[in-house]
Amino acid sequence: MFFHSRNRELMEKLEEYFKISLEVLDEFVKAMRHVMENKVDEHFEVMSRLIHSKESNADDIRREIEHMMYARSLLPESRGDILEILELLDRVPNQADSVVNMMLVQGTKLDDSIKADVKELVEISHETFCWTLEAARDCLSHGRRLKELSRLIDNNESAGDRLEMKMIRTVFSSGLDLAEKLVQKECIVEVGLICNHCERVKDRLVIAGIKRHT
Repeated sequence: MFFHSRNRELMEKLEEYFKISLEVLDEFVKAMRHVMENKVDEHFEVMSRLIHSKESNADDIRREIEHMMYARSLLPESRGDILEILELLDRVPNQADSVVNMMLVQGTKLDDSIKADVKELVEISHETFCWTLEAARDCLSHGRRLKELSRLIDNNESAGDRLEMKMIRTVFSSGLDLAEKLVQKECIVEVGLICNHCERVKDRLVIAGIKRHT
């Protein structure tokens, strides 16, 4: 375990961070479903503001955790591991916020030919983040499921990559003009980054787990 029992307040704050971060991804899924079924409209803008607000709350909690950690009896190496894991983890809700904001600002309309695959990629991204949070919880406690969860994250990241390539091929073989093809590709790649960020968190968790058991 990274934490002693007297660090219960810190553990609770970490759980609060995990919860709000997942809420960002929950709202991201809803927003993406809405924009694919409708368009970039006023309701989507409201959803975007909610996502940004929750993401900002997650940032605030992460900073609280960083301050708390320097006042707790953690070994410097353990402190460094946890801070780096948090920094990498924070890129996931940041990316979800970034995708929605990009679509709002650009008024992006996803092409019908890729909507089903984008929906699947969004769902894979959400599932992967859920497993990433579970892996983080596991690593910070007993580390009993880290290998199993790492495999699930890897499998989803690979599935996400395949979907990205499939959609990009679909877009560039379509009759869209080049500018629109590039807009569609940008959206696909930006959504795909969520799984990529999850994989980077997983890699860092594995390293931290190895260090604890050697």
